[in-house]
Amino acid sequence: MKKIKLGSLEVNSYVYIPPMAGVTDLAFRKIVRMFDKDTLMSTEMISSKALLYSPDQKRMKLSPDEHPVGIQLFGHEVNVMEKAAVMAEEQGADFIDINMGCPAPKITKGKDGAALMREPDLAVEIAKAVINVVKIPVTVKMRLGWDDCNKNAPALAAKLEKIGVCGFTVHGRTRQQHYTGSADWSAISEVRKAVSVPVFGNGDVKTPQDALRLLEITGCSGVAIARATMGAPWLSSQINQYLEKGVFDPEPTLPDKIEIAWKHLIELIEVKGENVGVREGRRHLINYMKAFPNASKVRGEIGKLNSKEEARCFLLRLKEELAVKNNLACVG
Repeated sequence: MKKIKLGSLEVNSYVYIPPMAGVTDLAFRKIVRMFDKDTLMSTEMISSKALLYSPDQKRMKLSPDEHPVGIQLFGHEVNVMEKAAVMAEEQGADFIDINMGCPAPKITKGKDGAALMREPDLAVEIAKAVINVVKIPVTVKMRLGWDDCNKNAPALAAKLEKIGVCGFTVHGRTRQQHYTGSADWSAISEVRKAVSVPVFGNGDVKTPQDALRLLEITGCSGVAIARATMGAPWLSSQINQYLEKGVFDPEPTLPDKIEIAWKHLIELIEVKGENVGVREGRRHLINYMKAFPNASKVRGEIGKLNSKEEARCFLLRLKEELAVKNNLACVG
């Protein structure tokens, strides 16, 4: 495997799992590492301003054995981003990712996230300030632009590379699109051509075959996968296998998915406590169970789980029901 170099950081993976709010927490990252220890990952995106008020913010917590890992920051105030970047480096991050791509209105209305693409001078000023106060690599996550009339990602990426940004993740949609329509992989290739540092193409990659097609179309160094990993933490491993060897391991069996879902829930409870862990764990359990028989009924039951014990009993019953159905199928 050819190493991807993000400044001083060498990555033994073609895959980056970028931040997802409420998903890429410490528990999720631990589960992904069960399948692929080298995949590049980041924390959930963290408000630089919130860090100044709550320096011990739990979303910054990193595990000693989860590297390579970055901390993604968002904000538009230069001095605040500087301070937050120093804190992220002190926390042990291998790199800092600056968010210039989040399309959520609650983020962009404050000039944060994708709103920075409408203010390229400010975006460059922020990145330069962050680079000047840390020793670790700084990368940027961006979209194609604000809307179809303002697709400035290639020009902005070129400016950011000149001041020291050492890698980009480019989502193939504009802010206006949010997550609708199709990702424009050919437009991602324009960003890749505008810079000499690694670019991770992002958008609509759901399978290893998708990842290969994106790389062929864009010429990117790697691929970023986000929503497709929910309920499928083994996907990055499959992609790396496919890109290296042309084949990949099958996804876990349904009984194995139950075991993985349980481990994920236990990690969430350890990190966040039982009440929050179970409540946040429901969405993950639902994603793990997408391919199960009677999926809609299963989703309804998951939505009613309120404790670790209820979850344990539910998953045990689900596993027993699968075993009975398998035995009947064998007899038939």
